[in-house]
Amino acid sequence: MNPTEDIELLELLLVEMDPLQHGFVGVLIEVHRCGDRYILSETATATGNRLLAFSSKNKGLVYDIFARELGRLNR
Repeated sequence: MNPTEDIELLELLLVEMDPLQHGFVGVLIEVHRCGDRYILSETATATGNRLLAFSSKNKGLVYDIFARELGRLNR
């Protein structure tokens, strides 16, 4: 990543979870645009551990994965 590139936050969502049932307090899901790429990341809120990192030039693909992950986390 070039430090002069613009990074634009497109989506930011905090999903709170029951740590006894799911093992997590919550997950932070983010979608960024960096240059011509779209970046999806999931981070555990309590530890800061990165759970998922995915990037693509295809915006639709990134948002499809975003929706699937959100559905999976809300079960």
